[in-house]
Amino acid sequence: MGSRAVFLDRDGVINPMVHHPEFGIVDSPGNAAEFSLLAGAGEAIARFNRLGLLVVVVSNQPGIAKKRFTVSQLDAMTNKMIRLVRRAGGKIDATYYCCHHPDAALPLYRKACQCRKPSPGMLLTAARKMSLDLGSCYMVGDGVSDILAGRAAGSTTLFVSSRKCYVCDDLERHNAQPDFLVRDLLSATDVIERLEKGNARSLEKFSSVKCAIGQIR
Repeated sequence: MGSRAVFLDRDGVINPMVHHPEFGIVDSPGNAAEFSLLAGAGEAIARFNRLGLLVVVVSNQPGIAKKRFTVSQLDAMTNKMIRLVRRAGGKIDATYYCCHHPDAALPLYRKACQCRKPSPGMLLTAARKMSLDLGSCYMVGDGVSDILAGRAAGSTTLFVSSRKCYVCDDLERHNAQPDFLVRDLLSATDVIERLEKGNARSLEKFSSVKCAIGQIR
């Protein structure tokens, strides 16, 4: 049996999204100065570490392809993320990014790849390099593509959102049914900790009907 890991999406799960007035959008941070941890994210990762789970960040980062930021700026954000998590007592074991986009402004990154979620390529690569048992791993994300990637890899999926009906409709429309619906990364840690300790009897699995009436832990 291989090692076990928690795969984490980055933007919206580990760090908040940022308003970019120059582009008129709310999107991922574009430099290290804009990058910060969401409340409880560092503590959540530290708890995963204590459970003996590896922590692997798997994130679509098409900002380079779209000329929003550079490779060096992405590296600086990654270094800051690792440093802030370490400061909170946690450790990120590996980071995988997909920088491709089918409509990339830079030809080097313009491709339909197998690493961009919802394809499970990043999870499969991590499993191969880190000897992971994907069936015993978890995928935590705030996007439909995260859930589809986690399901394709055979991992337990947790969808992060504080919204209700809109989220349920979106998941159902894309046939992306997560195993659990949680408010934030810290709540995801609570669920995974109970699953790991065999204390999951009272945990309710995701249901589109229950979701519509407020099944968010």
